[in-house]
Amino acid sequence: MHTLEEVRAEYDRLDRLLGIDTGMIELRVSKRAVRQLGSFRVPTRGAGRMRITLSALIFADDAQFWDTVRHEYAHAAVHLLHPGEKHGHDRVWKQMCRIVGCDPKRLAPEQGRAAELRRERAKYIVRCDGCGAESRYIRRGKAVELLLRGRGRSLRCKACGGNRFTLLVRREDK
Repeated sequence: MHTLEEVRAEYDRLDRLLGIDTGMIELRVSKRAVRQLGSFRVPTRGAGRMRITLSALIFADDAQFWDTVRHEYAHAAVHLLHPGEKHGHDRVWKQMCRIVGCDPKRLAPEQGRAAELRRERAKYIVRCDGCGAESRYIRRGKAVELLLRGRGRSLRCKACGGNRFTLLVRREDK
C-alpha cells in the first residue's frame, strides 16, 4: 500500500528534474472519489490553495498508482510553467506526461484493482431492458433517483438509445 509521503517524494524528484517547486500544492486522498482516479484543482479568484486529490482506490494497484500520481503532477507542472494559460489534456500537457513518465491519455484504462473495487462496491445497478447494458453506481445519483421515483423515461441508454431500465439495488450484508 502506497502513502502520501511517497507521492511527495516523487513530486520532489520531478521538481528537481524540471526546476520548479510544487511544495505549496496540497495533497489529499479521497475515499469518495470513484469515477476520477485523481484531480488537480486551481483555486478561482485567488482563494485557497492548489490541490491534487487522489482516489483511495489507486493506492492498492502499483501501476495505476504511479501513472495517476504523475498524471496529476503533469497538470500541476504545466500550470506552474505556463501561468495564466489553460491546457487541460492538450499537446502541452501530453508532452509534460512524456517528460515525467506517465501515459498521456485523458482517462485511465478500465482495468486493474481500482475498476474491480468500483464493481464490488456498486450498490445500484441500472440495466437497459433493450440491450442489457449495465451501469453501476456506488451512490444514489440523478439516474438512480429518477428510476426510484418512476421517472426514468427521460433517461437514454448510451449503447442503444432505449429508455426502459431495470434498477437493481444490492442490499448490504449485515
